[in-house]
Amino acid sequence: MKLFSSIGKFFREIREKLSKHPIIYAVFGAVGIILFWRGIWHTADFLAVFFLNNQGGSSINYTDLLDSLISAIIGFVLLLFTGLFVSDFIGSRMISETAKTEEKIEKIAKETESEEKTEEERLDEIEKKFEEVTSHLDEHLENIEKKLKGK
Repeated sequence: MKLFSSIGKFFREIREKLSKHPIIYAVFGAVGIILFWRGIWHTADFLAVFFLNNQGGSSINYTDLLDSLISAIIGFVLLLFTGLFVSDFIGSRMISETAKTEEKIEKIAKETESEEKTEEERLDEIEKKFEEVTSHLDEHLENIEKKLKGK
């Protein structure tokens, strides 16, 4: 587990550095996408040739497979470095679900905020009434004290 967290930390540091240079970031991302899909495409082509055309005993060039795998691996690593692998291939659904969750949270926050304002208004009203009551009590106590002093 420590290996994965240290690799994740390493990738985050690279993304932070790349984010300061958006054009370079975009170039790495574009090259990563192209190499990854090139590797997948060529691997699929190789497998088709291997399984479909190998019946006649023709020789197969395994360097094509190696080239395809190297392209896919380099593209994969570049996509991991830039964070595009997760966001493009895995994260689009997660991102949309996260956006929905954030919308719900914002809605709840707004409702809570309006409830807080309503509660503050109620407290202000209670405080005003309390001040009125205490001022009336003070007046009555003064009147009582005056009457007692007068006797």
